[in-house]
Amino acid sequence: MQAKINEISELLLKNDNYLIVTHERPDGDALGSSFALLNILKDSGKNATLLLPEELPDKYLDFVSHDYRDHIDAYERAGMSWCISLDTTSPDRAGVGMRASLDDLKMQVINIDHHPDNQLFGVHNLIVPDASAAAEIVYRIAHAAPDKWKISPASATLLLLGIIMDTGGFRFDNTSADVMNISAELLRLKADHHQIVTNMFYSKNLSYVQFEAELITNHLKLDNSGRFAWIYIPDFLVRRYSVDMKNTEGLIEGLRSIAGMDIVALMQRKDDGYKVSLRSKNERFSVAKIARQLNGGGHEMAAGCLIKAESLQSAENILVAHVERIFNEVQSR
Repeated sequence: MQAKINEISELLLKNDNYLIVTHERPDGDALGSSFALLNILKDSGKNATLLLPEELPDKYLDFVSHDYRDHIDAYERAGMSWCISLDTTSPDRAGVGMRASLDDLKMQVINIDHHPDNQLFGVHNLIVPDASAAAEIVYRIAHAAPDKWKISPASATLLLLGIIMDTGGFRFDNTSADVMNISAELLRLKADHHQIVTNMFYSKNLSYVQFEAELITNHLKLDNSGRFAWIYIPDFLVRRYSVDMKNTEGLIEGLRSIAGMDIVALMQRKDDGYKVSLRSKNERFSVAKIARQLNGGGHEMAAGCLIKAESLQSAENILVAHVERIFNEVQSR
């Protein structure tokens, strides 16, 4: 894998005029890795543009610059040679705006990701399933040629932000000795660990805490003898507490923290179905398998899908049946 990392590092050094994209509804790793790569390329004299057609979650605004675009027209695309896709499993999940897909950009794609179900859609694919985060891969690319790539304190902070968010503050099972060593190196490069922790974990406003409390108190459902818990987020509750859903990253971890749960889920109405986020607390129970069966995907212990159903009850029945099947499969082994 190091040879492939070296190859991509050299490819980026030899070429120029990059467009960076990441997945829709970007999370901490998507934003941290994208803005860090943007900085690293520019600090090394490259022309690079970051495309983010969505509003950013509030807690990331202190870390990112305004140096990104919310749309790219055909004239601008003509001056770009390569599209770098970060943390994105498939072309249609890329956040390129107006319901377009990565294919519509009509550029050569460098696909950099750590999801094991990545569809290998790039001209060049650097997929590192053992990496904790896309930010870790970006660090490895820069570290492959440390005399040519510069990692500033701002870039180090963004990379550490991505790693911290995708490892749950080093609590998840994707926390490895390698990522701890990389994080230590980012601290030596002056990454602002204090600001990351404060903004990410200690800055909820009161109305949001009340929103979380009411969800747990009044909307939590259990099945499989209490081993599976899920919450459907009703629209009226979002309105009551003036919650912007772009700021709800991490909400599902409140469920995963409850003792006795093996699998947890959040559900919300979306288009013609119900968006489902899934988490597992036990590596024996693969939520990625559940998600794939429902035309979604992700990591073994963190995945998502969209259940197309006419009613919430139907969607819940489908989800419960798939979760129960996973429990039964493991129990029968």
